[in-house]
Amino acid sequence: MTVQRAIPLVDLSTFVQGDPAQRKAFVEALGKAFHEIGFVGVVHHGISKQLVDDFYAASKAFLPCPLTSSANTEYLDWRGNVVIPRLAKSTPSNLR
Repeated sequence: MTVQRAIPLVDLSTFVQGDPAQRKAFVEALGKAFHEIGFVGVVHHGISKQLVDDFYAASKAFLPCPLTSSANTEYLDWRGNVVIPRLAKSTPSNLR
């Protein structure tokens, strides 16, 4: 029995070290994953296990915060603007 992953994996080393055909295949797989699923796992990316572990530890420390705390955390949107969630919900879109 074959188990399918919900989130596709791509191998970054095939893009970094691959020939043009491998790079094209990587880009196509990456685009397909984002288009069809919206997420992708990346392997052979060169990021140390320690850094990944530190990231997950920081995420676990943040996510259990009460919703009122984590939901009001400022962040940058895709344009680089600071978003304050409690204001974003109450401010008309033409004034943001």
